[in-house]
Amino acid sequence: MKKLLLASCAAASLTCWAPAVMAGDLGLAPSSYDWSGGYVGVNAGAAFNSSEFKSDYEYTGQDDIGEDSLALIGDLDYSTTANDIVFSGGILAGYNWQMSSIVFGLEGDFNYLGFSGTEKNDVSDVMSQVMEPESTTASEKIHYEANWFGTVRARLGYAMNSVLFYGTGGLAYGEMDVTQKLIAENGAESASWKGATNGWNLGWTVGGGIEYAADRWVLGAEYLYVDLGSYDWSSMGNVALNDPILDTDWSAVKETGEAKLAFSVARATLKYRF
Repeated sequence: MKKLLLASCAAASLTCWAPAVMAGDLGLAPSSYDWSGGYVGVNAGAAFNSSEFKSDYEYTGQDDIGEDSLALIGDLDYSTTANDIVFSGGILAGYNWQMSSIVFGLEGDFNYLGFSGTEKNDVSDVMSQVMEPESTTASEKIHYEANWFGTVRARLGYAMNSVLFYGTGGLAYGEMDVTQKLIAENGAESASWKGATNGWNLGWTVGGGIEYAADRWVLGAEYLYVDLGSYDWSSMGNVALNDPILDTDWSAVKETGEAKLAFSVARATLKYRF
């Protein structure tokens, strides 16, 4: 929350200060357009995924399996960052209060978010050192979906007549589903780790934008950065190996996963003031 407040204040201060200085330099009068009042609207644009995923593997047994085996288990560790770009759109509503050229507002929105993808990691070279190497295939897949998000934000802006520059920040909420599978097999032997997590999280958002008003209609462009926190899961190995010692050791390998849901949104807005 401290980071959210600092980021929101910084964005709002910069967004309001720069137009105010420009207005003073140009000799423009304070805003004559009244931004006060409520509004409803829609938004549409693009969402840029920057979510991070990782899975860590750790031996949890009591036996001393040696440094080489521990290093081999560590070679299964995987981390990656998503980079998909999808359409996002939704509905919004808010209210503005104006004092001279300073505009303060509250706004909420609910939006479609079409993130869906699978991150893959080939670990055949690692598992072929545990299983029969000639025919071993092994890969890890982390599948994710995030279908919606919403925000409740404060806005602080500087109005130059029918043009409004503003910074914004506040709470964000959303949902994500993640499934993780590492499957290794060669026909006679197999090993797998399967984990999953889902649910909605509460996070934060910060951004800024510009709006142009024509009577009761307002057209805008807005950027938001959204951080919805982390999702965690874990699973134990389900193995069937020909070597009973390896079978016992690898059955005690635990996988711990984490997904950090974060993304940016660049969108156009259309509002009707009443």
